[in-house]
Amino acid sequence: MGNGGDSDDITRSRGAPKAERGAPEAERGAPPADAATRHRDSSSAPESGHTQLRRELPVDRRLEPGAIIRRRYVLERLIGSGGMGQVWKAKDLVSEQARDPNPFVAIKLLNADFEADPDAFVSLQRETRKAQELAHPNVITVHAFDIDDDTGRAFMSMELLEGETLDSVISRNRLGLPRIEAAPLIAGMAKGLDYAHKKGIVHSDFKPGNVFVAKNGEPKVLDFGIARAAKIAGIERLEDSFDAGSLGGLTPAYASLDMIEQQAPHPADDVYALGLVAYELLTGKHPFGRKDAKQALAEGLKPARIRAIRRYEWHAIARALDFDGRKRWQNAGEFQRAFAGRSVATLAASIVAVGLAIVAGIFWYQARTASLPSMPFESLPPAVQAEFRAHMANAAGEWRLVEQGNGDESLNAASEYGKAYALHPRNPDATAGLKKSADYILVRLDAVGDRTQRLQELKTVQALSDFYVNYAPLRAAIAAAGGGN
Repeated sequence: MGNGGDSDDITRSRGAPKAERGAPEAERGAPPADAATRHRDSSSAPESGHTQLRRELPVDRRLEPGAIIRRRYVLERLIGSGGMGQVWKAKDLVSEQARDPNPFVAIKLLNADFEADPDAFVSLQRETRKAQELAHPNVITVHAFDIDDDTGRAFMSMELLEGETLDSVISRNRLGLPRIEAAPLIAGMAKGLDYAHKKGIVHSDFKPGNVFVAKNGEPKVLDFGIARAAKIAGIERLEDSFDAGSLGGLTPAYASLDMIEQQAPHPADDVYALGLVAYELLTGKHPFGRKDAKQALAEGLKPARIRAIRRYEWHAIARALDFDGRKRWQNAGEFQRAFAGRSVATLAASIVAVGLAIVAGIFWYQARTASLPSMPFESLPPAVQAEFRAHMANAAGEWRLVEQGNGDESLNAASEYGKAYALHPRNPDATAGLKKSADYILVRLDAVGDRTQRLQELKTVQALSDFYVNYAPLRAAIAAAGGGN
């Protein structure tokens, strides 16, 4: 799953304070050291059958390359370590016997000095079970939970990832990734979390260190060690007496206000963290200077607008960063859809509403000027001239975005040209803008296979301007889609 570490590094990391970035446990998904410290003394904890079994076995054998776990996995290289566990690259002898071309897996083992801690043991088992439920391309694949006979250590086996953590990606791009590179990563992370939310699971510690970017560019969500079940309408989960939240281990800079105040888990908590990670990926910096939500709220901090992304993408991120969980997207799916752009139905409805408002404005202006003769632009009242120029400037800005590849902005450009045209009918500049916008939109809509959908969208475009009512190419496209003349 990444670069390895030596034995001295492992020894020094045990019991060390948790770091939010760059620490091995953050990069490799091992449970945090502070949680481990709080549970080191388990003398008052009830004994389980598994705990008794492990205490009867030797637990002080040092793990090293060449050691065999469960008579199946040969440890090859340490790739991560933390306060409670280690992650090793290992060869699966069963897969090798079956001549699998890639017999390697990752093995996450509890450290020997935490074997007597029932909470650590149960936590690893629950992490395994939750991850096994989440068979999704954007969530790490976990194979099994087991106990090694020789060392007595609990472990889980999972897919071996080649690539780097998102932490490393952000560190290498201190000014942020270009939108074209960041957007697929953000969408993939949202999809992985959305799948967990649909299963009633809240990650509870989502951050750059718990995302791995595989060599093919696919982001993978890691470490469901303190993931918690949430009460979500329509989703039923079996009651579990063990609450992973009791282990603590949340990362303050990525924790929602509700998490800091120890409220019941909710998918919106992950959405807040996802918004932070998306912002950091695009800009290279945390929107609140790594201050936790409680402090950022108290200081009245607001995230600076990211200018390099589309407006609907910024809207998705900005809403995700709201300190009030009730005002955020309620799950990662809602965020993902908003970040990708509104649905066709929602977009059409909003365009119709804007179109109707524009048409109403056109009727009002035409009624007001019906008795007046046609006049040159210079003869318009100064206030009308200023408003016309403002709409034309807005339209030019939207069209520059279209020329840069943001085709969705063509509707906004047409709307602004339409507003200008309504103020000065038959204005040549407004007319030219309306024509080029419509022609561009017609090419895009020609690729829509559903005639009903295409017709609906064509009519919403037609409603944007009085000019479009008689624009021949648009009328022809509407007729071809079954809308008549």
